[in-house]
Amino acid sequence: MKRILSLLCAAAVISAAVLCGCGSDQGSSGAGGSSQSSAQDGGTVAPTTAQPLTDSTVKTTGGKVHITDNTLGDIWISELEGVALNKLNADGFTSDAAFKYYSEGGKPASEEGIDISSFSGKVDWVQVKESGVDFAMIRLGGRSYGAEGKLYTDDSALDYISGAREAGIKVGAYFFSQATTNAEAEEEAEYAHSILGDIKLDYPLAYDWEIIKDDNARTDGITATQATECAAAFCEKAKALGYVPMVYSASREFYFKYDLTRLKDYQLWLAQYADVPNFYYEFSMWQYSDHGKVEGIEGTVDLNICFTGVAPYAK
Repeated sequence: MKRILSLLCAAAVISAAVLCGCGSDQGSSGAGGSSQSSAQDGGTVAPTTAQPLTDSTVKTTGGKVHITDNTLGDIWISELEGVALNKLNADGFTSDAAFKYYSEGGKPASEEGIDISSFSGKVDWVQVKESGVDFAMIRLGGRSYGAEGKLYTDDSALDYISGAREAGIKVGAYFFSQATTNAEAEEEAEYAHSILGDIKLDYPLAYDWEIIKDDNARTDGITATQATECAAAFCEKAKALGYVPMVYSASREFYFKYDLTRLKDYQLWLAQYADVPNFYYEFSMWQYSDHGKVEGIEGTVDLNICFTGVAPYAK
């Protein structure tokens, strides 16, 4: 996954997510085919949420909290109203030469995983499974940076899903977004669905919207409010299509770009490269490294934990 190297946004919008486990209760990711994306045919997807033009006021408790973030250092944040806090126990984390693990009350409370795109080339999924990988988040495709914002499919997506499944690895997916409107975000969810067809996911379908540094991008001027509304639009469309929605980002954007009082009903996938995550709000998946080594994959790969024992997992 392309790294999130982001510019701080002026809106002091703080992050949160509901920790509801990484498992998917997806009964029908391709029901009937009637919701296949019109994006592939150049059609227009009507937005189901209003599109704000300016930033809005974020609901807070009125309290200020001093935190230490692995990336941002010592900062003060305004505590969000109605957003659950991170209750993970730092002492519950252990690691070995390959992965990190989490336990609660002496019992395993995590599954170990990777996220991957076609940049990793050919993968021996049997070796990946034997190395200890429980799940894989696979890139389905994305939207290009340019003004046209063309949608594209990851050439390896379906082969990766098939190979992982055959090896006994649970599968989730993500879509690299450059949406600037609600309609585009919904279009992306439908496009992801068109790639998957009737494939059912074990893990969520994640929205991976990123601020692009050192390059011109169509998202450069997007407001914090619109970024939040795009994430909500993608998640609502994904949920309507039968997937468990998730939002991926680094703590920087979760604190200062997204208003997670608007996103608290969706799972959060945190990217924070540290020994132990110290994000203030709850999250259900943690990407802790972008240079992991796993047998069966040449080069490095992103490593993740899904916290299965903290909240209900798969129904």
